[in-house]
Amino acid sequence: MTSNNGRTMDGARPRPLDGVKLLDLTWFGAGPIATRAIANLGADVIRVETEKRPDGLRITGPRPVGSTSLNVSGYYNNFNSEKRSITLDLTTERGHELGLELVRWADLFMTNMTNRAVRQIGMTWDIVQKANPRIVAMYQPMQGLTGPHTEFVGFGAVLSAVCGVNYLSGYAENRPIGVGSNYPDYVVNPIHASIALMAALRHQRRTGEGQLIDMSQLESSVAALGGPIFAWDNGRIEYQRRGNRSAYAAPHGAYRVQDTPERSDRWLVLACLEEAQWSAFASAAGHPEWAGDERFRSLEARQANEDALDALIAEWAAMQDGAAAMERLQAAGVPAGLVQRASEVLADPHMAERGYFAYPEHAEAGRRAYDGPGFRLSKTPHEVRGPAPLLGEHTLEIATEVLHLTPDEIGTLVAEQVLY
Repeated sequence: MTSNNGRTMDGARPRPLDGVKLLDLTWFGAGPIATRAIANLGADVIRVETEKRPDGLRITGPRPVGSTSLNVSGYYNNFNSEKRSITLDLTTERGHELGLELVRWADLFMTNMTNRAVRQIGMTWDIVQKANPRIVAMYQPMQGLTGPHTEFVGFGAVLSAVCGVNYLSGYAENRPIGVGSNYPDYVVNPIHASIALMAALRHQRRTGEGQLIDMSQLESSVAALGGPIFAWDNGRIEYQRRGNRSAYAAPHGAYRVQDTPERSDRWLVLACLEEAQWSAFASAAGHPEWAGDERFRSLEARQANEDALDALIAEWAAMQDGAAAMERLQAAGVPAGLVQRASEVLADPHMAERGYFAYPEHAEAGRRAYDGPGFRLSKTPHEVRGPAPLLGEHTLEIATEVLHLTPDEIGTLVAEQVLY
């Protein structure tokens, strides 16, 4: 079995990072998602929090209707499964001393606070390295530790614009519309961060050496832009916003299908990247003559007549049961799928059979969905073994077991509001 934070106990299958200790001074999305990945691989992750300024995700929703508790935010809980939480005020003299004790305890350290905030709590690299020369410490401010914009502040919504991703979405005649979420926070930033932490951890295990990881969220986000940057650099080709259309596939779009009792805006997406797929689509749609139409005989011809092509497909799609059409197209080898709402993703039978979502029991939020692992290891499990912590849930435990404080010392620190 295991404890709520996933630390290995008798009878549990070992995980890849069992025994690794991470001190987590992150908040919001990009940092906590990265350290959650480390926790779900077996590491003991201690999250330092404060009641004076709780993580913004503890304050915001989504949360059960009517609840104002700092412990029930769906975002916060999903991003912090299996971690331990200590409420410790690092801005106080004694709190800072205890924070450095946690630095000495840890193998890994991560923060995505602004550089200014890191200086305020006295956790810059020179101080952390002096306290623990073996530690791997990641600093993940928006634009890195150096450069003319190093003090700029922002989060995923700002990064999506600055890195250029927002410019890719929408139509050429209208303003860019963005991607609808704080994309860098959820995807590229945490992936790069967790990979960097594990790479540096491997070096630490081989050599005993710690090191600084300077991770710019902006640079991480730019790395995901890819094509448009190199199209411009190599060919001075300016990216054109085309809505759902693509430069390398036609048809390529979302087409409304018949309503269902559950929802009135059902959409089928499909993409024909090669001629065989286009021919297969025309046959599966019951219109093999489309493939022989001069307007649609090649990718170039279909793109030159894309308005007419989309009109034909939209007329066909409007008469289709979406699920049946998707199955028929997939059987014919045509990339196709249904646009799903969040509720439908949660109920997706394929996801359910593979057991993607985890449902640990949380003391206040109850049984809620958590993201499961993005990959499976056949020998060493990567899984969610416990919920997110309540604010300060493990303060007494950490103060006793890690900081080795006596009950009297703990009582004094609580009275002084160093601990909460």
